[in-house]
Amino acid sequence: MMKKSKKWISLVCVVLGAVLIFGGCDQNGKDTSTDGTAQGNTFVNTQELGGDSFAYVHEPEKEILRLGENGKAVYKEVAYAYVLEGEWLTLTDDAGQETKIRFTHPRDDKWMLYERTEYHSAGQNGHDGIIGFWQGGPENRLAYEFTTKGTYLEDGTFPGHYEVDEENGTIKLMYNDHFEDTYVYYALDGDELFIDYPWPMVKTETAAEEK
Repeated sequence: MMKKSKKWISLVCVVLGAVLIFGGCDQNGKDTSTDGTAQGNTFVNTQELGGDSFAYVHEPEKEILRLGENGKAVYKEVAYAYVLEGEWLTLTDDAGQETKIRFTHPRDDKWMLYERTEYHSAGQNGHDGIIGFWQGGPENRLAYEFTTKGTYLEDGTFPGHYEVDEENGTIKLMYNDHFEDTYVYYALDGDELFIDYPWPMVKTETAAEEK
C-alpha cells in the first residue's frame, strides 16, 4: 500500500518521466518481493501464474497487479480470481466478494488503473452534490474541497478548476500547476463521495516477470 499522497507520487512520476526521456534512470534496490505472497495458509507464487504483470509508472520494478493465464490474479499481494471484460476488471476473493476496477488501455505503452477512494462529507455546512469539503483515504489524509465558483483544492495543496459531467459520471480536474488535466470517475451515495483516480501503469520490470 502506498503511504504517500497520490499527488506527491504523481510529482515524482513527472520527474522520473523526464529523467527517462533524457538519459535513463538509475535503478537501485530492486524489489523482488512480488515473487510470491501469502494469503491465509496459501502461498501464491506469482511466477507460476504467468500472464501479464503491471506496475505503477513511477515504480516500474514493483509489481502491483498480475493477471495470470489461468483466471487467477494477484493485486497488491492478495490473490483473487479475475475476469477482464472491456474496461472492467472484476476481482473475486476467497470469500466470494467482488471488487470491480476500471482498467483501460488508451495508449500502446500505457494502461490506466482507476483506483477508488472513499470520501465522507466533512464540512460544517454539509454538501450540495459534490460541492463541499470531503475527507477520506488512510487516516483521512486525503481531501477534496469543491466550491460553487468551479474551483477545487485537492489534499489541501493542489488547487485548480473543475467541470462535472453528470451524464458520464466524470469530473475534469484542471490543475493550476504541475499536473496535466485529469478525468476522474465519481459517484455520490448520501454523504459519501467515491473517486476513481487513474494511475498510469506499465509492464513490470522485475525479476518476477523475467524468470
